[in-house]
Amino acid sequence: MLDKLKLDYGLDFRGNQSLAEFTTFKIGGPAKYFVEVGNRVDLQKALQAAVDNKLKYFIIGGGSNLLVSDDGIDGLVILLRGEKTEINGSEIQVFAGNNWPKFVQFTINSGYEGLEFSGNIPGTVGGAVRGNAGAYGKGVGDFVKEVEVLVVNDKEVSLKILNKQECEFEYRESIFKKNLNYVVAEVVFTLPKTGRSKELQQKEIAEEAKMRCGKQPLKYPSAGCSFKNVIFSDQMLQYKGWETHGKIAAGKFIEEAGLKGKQIGGAKISDEHANFIVNTGNATASDVVQLISLIKMKVRDEFGVQLEEEVQYVGF
Repeated sequence: MLDKLKLDYGLDFRGNQSLAEFTTFKIGGPAKYFVEVGNRVDLQKALQAAVDNKLKYFIIGGGSNLLVSDDGIDGLVILLRGEKTEINGSEIQVFAGNNWPKFVQFTINSGYEGLEFSGNIPGTVGGAVRGNAGAYGKGVGDFVKEVEVLVVNDKEVSLKILNKQECEFEYRESIFKKNLNYVVAEVVFTLPKTGRSKELQQKEIAEEAKMRCGKQPLKYPSAGCSFKNVIFSDQMLQYKGWETHGKIAAGKFIEEAGLKGKQIGGAKISDEHANFIVNTGNATASDVVQLISLIKMKVRDEFGVQLEEEVQYVGF
């Protein structure tokens, strides 16, 4: 099968590839088939290979916010890696596999502004758009003009362009999370020219990194924040003092539930940041799932709040 895939599609397919090394959690079993692509054309070929051979497929970018099953994935995993970026006036078109922090630095070096708030968010452009990554009340989707999408059907993979409204951006949500047949291929951002020096913009990102790193556990691998922050509502007035930017940090509920430091197997709720589950060295996906279930139950029982995972389950 591997030789046939390589011959038919001209890509370097591999078999039985461990996925742990491609996730920030450093957890996960093998992919039955695996291929790395660096541009839209090859991404479309890889997806067509999945369609033609009736393989389940999954896209991995930076590997953050992912929890891969210990059993791995019985299908094709497509790893995105790329550097393509084109500028046309106020519009910047970029491949989904480009590293997000590097892309933000590219916009700054090219004389643009707007994305500084996200300069320390890990992952790729595709992942940032798919999850509408953000911070401080801002989201990546705010700056999207349109997205080139590869639509996977039963027989073919076709190209479609969605405008900003059609992307249905919401807090940590987009149409790409709701419609799994849509794969982000390239993104066009609209950014204003900056009136500030790039040194000032980079200082802003560096200071935010210092503040962020001071709060986040970096000693052990993790998938970033495990849960979405909770949107504040009138039913939560008793927690008004915890609200910031219209939301309450999920970690606040977890910490107040007395769960900091709780450990199951090799998975542990960080002592530094309660919304981080860390891999202390030998954690399994099963350990993490059990810990997530415990957190949700405790917070629901004590505060009447249903936490929603930010981490994405793969292969379960």
